[in-house]
Amino acid sequence: MNISEILKPIESELKACEEFSREILDSKVRLVLTAGNYILDSGGKRIRPALTILSGKLLGADNDRLIPVATVMEYMHTATLLHDDIVDGAKLRRGRKSANELFGNDVAVLVGDYMFAKAIYVLANYGGEEVLKVAAKSVQEMSEGELKQLELIGDINISEDDYFDVIYRKTASLISACCECGAIVAGAGEEERRALRDFGKYLGIAFQLVDDALDYMGTDEQIGKPAGNDIREGKVTYPLLYMLENCSADDKKEVEKALSKTELSPFEIERIKGKVSEYKGVEKTLELSKVFLRKSQEALSIFPESRWKSSLMLISDFVVNRCN
Repeated sequence: MNISEILKPIESELKACEEFSREILDSKVRLVLTAGNYILDSGGKRIRPALTILSGKLLGADNDRLIPVATVMEYMHTATLLHDDIVDGAKLRRGRKSANELFGNDVAVLVGDYMFAKAIYVLANYGGEEVLKVAAKSVQEMSEGELKQLELIGDINISEDDYFDVIYRKTASLISACCECGAIVAGAGEEERRALRDFGKYLGIAFQLVDDALDYMGTDEQIGKPAGNDIREGKVTYPLLYMLENCSADDKKEVEKALSKTELSPFEIERIKGKVSEYKGVEKTLELSKVFLRKSQEALSIFPESRWKSSLMLISDFVVNRCN
């Protein structure tokens, strides 16, 4: 089942989100409109607004507040991608020229700031204090995750605790916030909020593990940016971390030497990918993603069966199995 089929039950809500996202991009500054519309046109699976909507629907939320809150969750995600691409010097995003490549770093970073500001404004108007607190905490955690990842560039002695802290902050925190904010809009109690928060957290960790595996096994077309980018940037993600924990001293030394360079050759990147493959780093990463998938789905066990719960389960399956 593809993602369009999975999201069929909320097709009209997602269309409303798309319309609202254009409506609130209402700046009188030409560059905001030009760059903003280019970014919105770049597509994406809209997983985050979908999770917000489904979490709210699971508990009976109506669309009046749910659609605006779900829409700006994607704004927050898009803003982080803009800033990430600037930090990484990325030239592609979702198979097209990245905004920083097309418009320049200065425009991209300021449009990212605009999207964060617009998200906060909408959340304050439609989400209320609790939604705003959860979303603001997520933005803080995403920033900390990216900064911590920068601190750890090229560090082959990174611990698993550090790795999971980074991916929770940079990816899982926002997915968790989407689910919890949907619950808050629906007037959920603490147990329901916690269950959806945990569902999103574990799903976000599984999502990032699969992304990290795809960087070693996927094609440029499949992941929408150059494969092998994590190695090129000196990032020690789980496939490489597993290899480093299990390899010979000579292999570890070879990887350390390569990652200490400011620029790796294509041969060196392929060499590291080969070593990760030899030690089953990708397979172990995908196995671990399924552990977190199960934890995410177990978090939904407190809710009765419904089409909304089924859709959440199907999205989580899709996220983890998209590399198959």
